[in-house]
Amino acid sequence: MTAERITVTDEMLDVLREKVQAYQTGKRYNHTLAVEREAKALGELFLPADVSRLRAAALLHDITKVLDTEKQLKICEEFGIIIRNEDAASPKLFHAKTGAALAKKDFCEYCDADIVSAVRWHTTARAGMSVFEMIVYLADYIEDTRTFEDCVKLRNMFYEGISRADSLEERLSVLRKTMITSLDMTIACLIGESAPIDRDTVEARNWFILNEIRI
Repeated sequence: MTAERITVTDEMLDVLREKVQAYQTGKRYNHTLAVEREAKALGELFLPADVSRLRAAALLHDITKVLDTEKQLKICEEFGIIIRNEDAASPKLFHAKTGAALAKKDFCEYCDADIVSAVRWHTTARAGMSVFEMIVYLADYIEDTRTFEDCVKLRNMFYEGISRADSLEERLSVLRKTMITSLDMTIACLIGESAPIDRDTVEARNWFILNEIRI
């Protein structure tokens, strides 16, 4: 992984698309392609100069998603990833950490700090998220093949808000408010399942609310 912003060409994306297919099942790969499409659309709204890099992050975001818990833990051990006590109760969150680590190893020519961080935080979110990270997180949530009720509601809410936004700052406010709603939905779902809530998700929600109030 380079410390500098990399340049991602269309040819590089074509190669990456083929490479990540080997890491995924057919259904997961179709989702990944949908996230890439959504990241492109969102990137054109917020970070037009970064669209290709956002598409690369989208293609990499789920490269370890299909691995079972044992394999996830082996990757954590290999890369020195610390597993907190509460993490063990939510193994489906491991893939964000292991995916970021494996992306740096197996796809280093496609990775800079922004791309790796977007992969790392695409599931739980975090306090202080960059717009780049928000785009990959939201693209994963609202891509057009998602039919889960909350995903559909959030997609409609976001694009209805964007349709009324006349400036970049108004679009960014819609993005932040959509992030808050997505985190509310996630937390409500976890409460309904009597499942633990990742502390990064709680901290992310609080940060977004305080950030929106300040603005």
